[in-house]
Parts: sequence; structure tokens; C-alpha cells
Amino acid sequence: MEALVDACLSRLAHHPDFMSIGQDDVGAAFRQGWIDYLQSFGLSFNTSAYFAGRKAFSAACADADISLGLLHLQHSLILQSVIEFLAASEKSAQDLQLLAVYVLKLGALDAYLATEGHREARIDTLQKALAEFHEEVSRLHHKASTDQLTGLTSFSSLMEKLEQRVRKAEERRQPLCVLMADLDLFKKVNDTYGHMVGDMVLQYTAERIQAAVRDFDIVGRFGGEEFTVVLDNTDISLGRVIAERIRNEIGSTPMHIKGMNINITISLGGAMMRQGETKEVLLDRADMALYEAKQTGRNRVVFAAT
Repeated sequence: MEALVDACLSRLAHHPDFMSIGQDDVGAAFRQGWIDYLQSFGLSFNTSAYFAGRKAFSAACADADISLGLLHLQHSLILQSVIEFLAASEKSAQDLQLLAVYVLKLGALDAYLATEGHREARIDTLQKALAEFHEEVSRLHHKASTDQLTGLTSFSSLMEKLEQRVRKAEERRQPLCVLMADLDLFKKVNDTYGHMVGDMVLQYTAERIQAAVRDFDIVGRFGGEEFTVVLDNTDISLGRVIAERIRNEIGSTPMHIKGMNINITISLGGAMMRQGETKEVLLDRADMALYEAKQTGRNRVVFAAT
């Protein structure tokens, strides 16, 4: 068996695919695999174990980056050598013909199983790679759509989601409110306690805003110490209630950070979408209402006129 396999492998010596594996452990495993293959050739060929063994061998070749073409070429050389060996024997012509037919049929079966095993292994490898790719895309999408400091929706993702909500509200003729919120005198926090504490204040603020809104509301960081809340299916009266809840959640209890109690308040401006209004105009009206809240004393809620 070994001599037959070595004779076939020697004829592959200059094949590009074989040259890449012939001098290492993969080449040794390839050789041993064909020895085992020959030793079991045709034995219990009608059993599931025979099918599984043939497919497992070609799958192992696929995992070792041995091409299906090289596998088929070696298979053809093995069959040719077996036929030549039979022809050189002293068997009768009738026996030789029967054996040759038997060998060729088994060879055809093995070639089919080799193809299937190799293909299934490749598909499995591709499926794993695709799953990893999708996981990486999902991770990158989440990273791109999430503000890294607060964990809220990032500005770019916020704009996309707001566009979708505006379109849905327009189509369904449902009310939609937007809140623009800004921490009062936040620069003083940074100047007094440092930017690291300031960042923690922003994180606590994000948590408190999320605690004050509903699960389906969108909370995003607009930039700096400014936040945006999109209130789906919400009219101006309910929008005021939610805005006041946010204001109380932020200002009613000091933030305990590094052993310090930091008191901070927030101002909010809100606007309810008008029919045919774009997200840009809606945001601008909410921002103008926020400006009014700031100018009239801070720590308050102001809604734009409908």
C-alpha cells in the first residue's frame, strides 16, 4: 500500500498545490490518509460508516487547504495504479473485467463522496466566517450608533432614527414630540471638579434621563452636555409631563461622585411636530424653546407653540 501511494505522490511532485504541502506535516498526513484510504477501499462500501469515513477524509483535506483538484488528481492516479496492478496479475480476462468494473464503480462513488465531503467542509468554513463577519459588522454598527461616553444613541444614529420617526408619524398621523435638554452651568462643574468628574456627571445624567422616559423613547447625546429625546406617539401635554419628569430626575437628588455631592439642574425645550414638518425644523423649534428656558432662569421646561 505504501509503495503504491508513494508512487502516485511522486507523480504529483511538481504539481503547484502539492508542492505547498509536500514537505511538511500536512504532506505526511496527506500520505497517511491515502494509505488508510486504500486499506479500506471497498470494504463495507454500502454502510453509513464507509460514507462518513470517505467524507471525513476529504473534509480534513479541505481544512488543511488541500484543493479538491489535487484530491481528485490523486484519486485518479490511485485508481489508475490499481487497474495497472490488476492488469499485471495472472487473473483471467473475465475476472479482470469484473474487477475493473468493480474498482471503477467504487472509484466513482469515492470521487462523489470526496467532492461532497470537501464541499461541506468548505461550506461550514464559509458559514463560520460569515457568522464572524456578521458579528463584527454588528459590533461596529453598535459602536458607530452608540455614544462611547454615555452609552446613549450617537448623534448620527439619532438623526437617522428621528428621520424614521418623523416619517412614521406623518404617515400614521400620530403626534410626535422632541425634547432638547442641556445641563445648566456645566462648564462650572468641569472648572471646579475637573473633566473626569464632568464626564461622570454626563454618564449619570444619561442614566437618569433613561430612567425617566419610556422604553420605546429614543434618548441620544446631541453633543457636549446637550441631549435629545424623541417621544413617539406623544402630544404636547404628555410631552410636558415627561420633560418635567426628566427635570426632576436630574435636579431633585445630588449626584454622588468620588465622595462628593454634586448638585446640577437641567433645562429642556420641547416641540410637537407639525404636519409636513421636517426633522430639521422640528429640532430647531425645540432648540429655540430650550434657549428660552435658559434665558428665563434655567431648570425649567419650555415648549414651542404648536
